[in-house]
Amino acid sequence: MRPGVQRRPAAPNRDRTRRRPWWHWVLVVVALLALGGGCWGGYAIWFALAHVRVLSAQVTGLVVRVAAKDDTRVRQVLVRTGDEVSQGQVVALLDDADPKARADQARATLEARKSELKRAEREMELTIRQSAATVHEAEAQLAAARARLAQAEAEREMQARRQPDEVRVADAAVASAKSELADAEATLRRMEKLFAQGAISQGLLDSARTDYEVADAAVDAAEAALAVARAQDYQSRIRAQQVATRSAEEREAVAGLDSARTGERMVALREEEVLARSAAVDEAEAALQAAEARLLDAVLESPLNGVVVKGMGYSVKDGEVVVKGQPIVTVVSTDLPPWITASVSELYIDRVREGQPVLIRIDAFRRRWFHGTVEKVGRATEFTVEQESPWMIRKVPIKVTFDPEGTQVRHGMTCRAWIDVRKR
Repeated sequence: MRPGVQRRPAAPNRDRTRRRPWWHWVLVVVALLALGGGCWGGYAIWFALAHVRVLSAQVTGLVVRVAAKDDTRVRQVLVRTGDEVSQGQVVALLDDADPKARADQARATLEARKSELKRAEREMELTIRQSAATVHEAEAQLAAARARLAQAEAEREMQARRQPDEVRVADAAVASAKSELADAEATLRRMEKLFAQGAISQGLLDSARTDYEVADAAVDAAEAALAVARAQDYQSRIRAQQVATRSAEEREAVAGLDSARTGERMVALREEEVLARSAAVDEAEAALQAAEARLLDAVLESPLNGVVVKGMGYSVKDGEVVVKGQPIVTVVSTDLPPWITASVSELYIDRVREGQPVLIRIDAFRRRWFHGTVEKVGRATEFTVEQESPWMIRKVPIKVTFDPEGTQVRHGMTCRAWIDVRKR
């Protein structure tokens, strides 16, 4: 290097020290944003096409409202909001003065009806025994009367066959004997005259007198036979009178049997009375059961295991009067898992099917997704007016159940859900 000569510094390398303009970076950021926005938009479009958003989604469970069955006064509420209750646990006591009085009255009525039934049964048994004895006695009397009538008729028939014409024959025999007696008497008178004249012998006179005496004796015998025949005819009339008497006795026995059988109708009336008393006892028992049931209704029990929540009537106080059906305690079941009650616009109902998966976002768990399944799709629509839309649309109710990871979900939590409609 020569003295006095200054050397210029070397020029820097422009390629290494050149910097990109700022707007290059802006373009890169815009490109990245555009790419991200496009991806997000594409995903949003795909998600919108592949999913249907449900409306009015809310987590719910089995809710039971314990209420009074009649207008009454609340004596004491034993639980408060947030208390856990078990099935059968007493949650409230109602005024039981009137149900107790009705139960006592129904019990007294039942005892009276039972006493009347026992009395009717005893009267029926007594009537049955008396009727049976009376009928048996009347039947025996009728059998005896008919036997006596048959005997009298047999005796009359026998008498009639044995002496059909005895009186007439005996009367003819008397007339014949008297005729012979008259002839014998005439012959005797003639023989006496002839004997007095000496025309005949003593033997002829004695023979005529003997014939007369024989004829006289024959008349006496014929008259005696006539008397006997007439006596036998009188016996026949007596037999006929006995038949008439026995027939009257038989008719009287028949009437007595008919009268005795009226007691059987009394038995039927007693049986009807017993049935009526028995029905009255059944009615009184039903009334007592109803009264005891109303008495039991004064003690309100939880029908399931659950938690007491605020609901209609949660502010009921001790001593307050409530109306029939007014809830006093509201219990949510802890045994059954919760589900989501929601609805879907009728415009998308043709894409929703039971069994489709559901994505769920619960506000209480913002960083967590839950999964569920469409369990039931309603068969009818419900009318509603969307505040964000000027149109009146209809919704179809649906029920969504949680998958096992949804056990931490509680009743009443707000949520949003989307149904994956790709599975048809």
